[in-house]
Amino acid sequence: MKHLSISLMLAAMAALSGCATEGPATDGASVRALVARQIAHPQPQRSVEAIDGAAAVNMVKTYNASYANPQPQQAGSAFGN
Repeated sequence: MKHLSISLMLAAMAALSGCATEGPATDGASVRALVARQIAHPQPQRSVEAIDGAAAVNMVKTYNASYANPQPQQAGSAFGN
């Protein structure tokens, strides 16, 4: 029984030694940084380059017309053969 308790204690100490850190603890700074990178900015910067109204209307008309008169797909391999 004594050998079992000593073995368990050594196993527990070996397992906990992997959790020890060398140097100062960061208190979760790396986790907070990773979470901050995944959150979208609440007010992203708007692009200064924009499309004018006439071009936007023409683009939408062309897009809608592509569904009214679809071009047939060419038969062929996806790998270029």
